[in-house]
Amino acid sequence: MKSDDILDHYAFNDLPDWAGEGEVVAKFYSNLEAEVAAARLRAEGIHCFLANTISQSVTPHLPGIIRLHTHPSDADLARDILQEASIETDGPLPRKNSGTGAILGLAIIIGLLLAWLLVKSLEL
Repeated sequence: MKSDDILDHYAFNDLPDWAGEGEVVAKFYSNLEAEVAAARLRAEGIHCFLANTISQSVTPHLPGIIRLHTHPSDADLARDILQEASIETDGPLPRKNSGTGAILGLAIIIGLLLAWLLVKSLEL
């Protein structure tokens, strides 16, 4: 096989028949986020595919956009599902703190202080 005909052997038959008329319902910078969104739509029975995933993984240092395509008749439902799945927060979620971190920190400080006092007493 010559190097200039490598694309002649690539299997493009993985795309659905409607791929040429697919509608972009979402765009992502992260391949992981795109795959999760596609999995969510597939779980709801919506056929979809991602475009531009290979170039994103080949050149991760360059900004690229991964597009999520669905059939035009499913586009509105897909957008609704993706919107419903997103979590909006105004800020970081509050952390539950049992106080063990503060107690541990205090124990370390007391231990260091005692070690310092022991060293000082041995110097006298």
